[in-house]
Amino acid sequence: MAVEWLKNLFGVKRAAPPMAVAPGIYHAMQEAGGIYTRFHLRVERDGSGMLIANAAAAARLSPTGVLIAKGLLDGKSADTVLQDLVANFRGATADMMRADIAKVDALITQITTPGDTYPVFNLDDAALSPYNAQLIAPLQASLPLAEPEKLTPILEKLWDAGIPHVTLLAPPNPDTAHLVRAIERAEDLGMIAGVRGRASDLWDIDLLTVLVQAGVDHITFLYASDDPAVHDALCGAGDHAAATALLAWLEENQLCAVAELPLVQTTLFALNATLQTLMAQGADNIAFVAYVTTDETLAERDGIFVADAMPQVATIIEETAVETQARFIWDPPVQHDPARSLAEQVQDGPRCSGDVAVRVEPDGSVIPPRGPYKSAGNLLTMTWNDIWNHEVFRRYRERVEAPTHCDICPGLAICAADCPREPAGWAQL
Repeated sequence: MAVEWLKNLFGVKRAAPPMAVAPGIYHAMQEAGGIYTRFHLRVERDGSGMLIANAAAAARLSPTGVLIAKGLLDGKSADTVLQDLVANFRGATADMMRADIAKVDALITQITTPGDTYPVFNLDDAALSPYNAQLIAPLQASLPLAEPEKLTPILEKLWDAGIPHVTLLAPPNPDTAHLVRAIERAEDLGMIAGVRGRASDLWDIDLLTVLVQAGVDHITFLYASDDPAVHDALCGAGDHAAATALLAWLEENQLCAVAELPLVQTTLFALNATLQTLMAQGADNIAFVAYVTTDETLAERDGIFVADAMPQVATIIEETAVETQARFIWDPPVQHDPARSLAEQVQDGPRCSGDVAVRVEPDGSVIPPRGPYKSAGNLLTMTWNDIWNHEVFRRYRERVEAPTHCDICPGLAICAADCPREPAGWAQL
């Protein structure tokens, strides 16, 4: 996987400031065999970055990788790029640098023709803290579906801020026209675009066909268990059959499928069988969402996990995922709301996808992925710099930048951003 290349590229150290490539967004166009590819290179404050191709796929790059990619996209020869590397970095031989140039060149080709893989190739390495990279903005935003007049200006503001990936949260019986228009606008801007919802609300061939035509890059849907009774109890009557049909259609049409697996007591029992079923049907991208509480009585009543059980639960999840070779992503744990049924909360899902994401409400409010549900500002009326430096995000960054691994559960990927036993690190009410 490209993540190994990323780790290798991090081995070359910067000689001294100034940075080789200044922070910001760079655009390029390449032609090969009559086919044109749009590239967008986002460079962070520390020189690392993300390269996006055709609004369909992306890859993270180290500072070295950014300099190489920028040079290749600008049409420089490999020898000229090598000279740039020698001038800006130390700690590697010329042969090592030539090898890195070849790897980045291959990575550019890979993201140009991604097939049905997950659109962000090497964003799943939890050891790479999302804020150690000094991001200029999150890498993804989750948006509840709304009318085009509400979503279009939000999408444009997100793109202007440098956020390259958007996931639209589809409600029950989503408005097809609204969903298609949002995907089309995201595609026009150059954004990677996905849709998240229940299979019951997305399994419609006509809907899926127009979404593909509009440029959708991935479909994320609930898949609680390979046991229909367990799944339907959480996701709604008949949803398991819809999920099975949806997954088969996505596989046949080579569209990336992401299975969102809610972690509660009933789904943990059949985890191995569930993952085996998903993998056999072509869904090797799994997003895990744990529903947790500090109240042991509530945990027993609703069949969720108490905080102190999370290290053991996470160990089971990660070991099983590795055994089945699933590509897994941790979404922040969700605090269970005792005023709502577990099924309602599971169907609504996590606030947003992962720790390099934000949630943006239709009114423009920007919410961080963890902690209290508090707005850091309004995207429609404030500058992104003011939002990103708001107290809400400052406190969030302090938590995810602090050491979170301990002797109780060393090496767990879920601990990279925050301790799963700590309520302050959950997506709270």
